[in-house]
Amino acid sequence: MTQKKPLRANLIIRAAFICIFIFLFVSVINLQVQMNDLRAERDKLVEAVLDKQDQIDELELRIAEPVDEEFIERIARERGYRKPNEIIFKNNIAG
Repeated sequence: MTQKKPLRANLIIRAAFICIFIFLFVSVINLQVQMNDLRAERDKLVEAVLDKQDQIDELELRIAEPVDEEFIERIARERGYRKPNEIIFKNNIAG
């Protein structure tokens, strides 16, 4: 009778260790998945920041340009305006 108690206690301890090991293993896998998701999100955000920085640089260059007739004409053409009696030809061929 006395030998069954240590054997039973030994089984309980082993089962506890196995449960703890399984819990830790699942936790590590879960953390790896979260880490991969966060890395992918970080990469997207870094790319977005770089795109925005490019836009900022372009706008700063445009701000630094002198405001003369050529500049005004270029901006007007970018927005679809034309000179009086001017005919605009558009080419829809992708190349």
